Amino acid sequence: MLSAILLTGCLQISFAQTDATTTHEKAVDQYIGVQINELIQQIFNFSSGNASTVANNPYLLNYSINSHKTGWGARIGIGYNYNSSSTDDGITSTTTKLNDMELRVGVEKRFNISKKWSAGAGLDFVYNSNDDHTVNVINSTFGGENTDTKTNISSSGGGPMGWLRYHLTDKILIGTEASFYYTSGNEKQTIIVSDPNTGGGFPNPPTTTNTSNKVGLGTFSSPVVFFLSVKF
Repeated sequence: MLSAILLTGCLQISFAQTDATTTHEKAVDQYIGVQINELIQQIFNFSSGNASTVANNPYLLNYSINSHKTGWGARIGIGYNYNSSSTDDGITSTTTKLNDMELRVGVEKRFNISKKWSAGAGLDFVYNSNDDHTVNVINSTFGGENTDTKTNISSSGGGPMGWLRYHLTDKILIGTEASFYYTSGNEKQTIIVSDPNTGGGFPNPPTTTNTSNKVGLGTFSSPVVFFLSVKF
């Protein structure tokens, strides 16, 4: 009887420890990363000539979720840029608005190289949308001309990518990545030219020109862009 009681107690302790281990073991690892090249340039006062490396990888914010056991997971990255500017010298005024968005979604496999280093490789689907609008107005005592230009480029595609991260702490990582994406799509442009004939007489009717072209682009992003990631 005493042996049975002791055996039962040992089994209960063993199962309790197994349940605790199972309960506390993480099923997935999640990462949120932000591109920090501009921050590095500000801290170290690099020249503005390095700004092109930032534009080469437009995905400013990234999120990934990976299986803690196998390393397989999904990722998403997004970049957005809005810029509005205007100039006026008394004769010619120009207003420009840029509205660009980049999105990527993919699958990846994470590899734990060591306690401080990890790497990953995957395949992404990418979608890009670029909307540009420019209005140019020329005013003079003898007449003027207004040019309204709208350009839209919509493209999609994908390709392979790989990344490397260094673990500053268990929760904070810094890394870089490389990718090759091929995208294709359409470029549509509408140009409206009007002459209000401010010098007198009747205004001329506006003329509209519409163009549509196929576009294709293969882009290799070298590992010169850095991301600061938080693991949770």
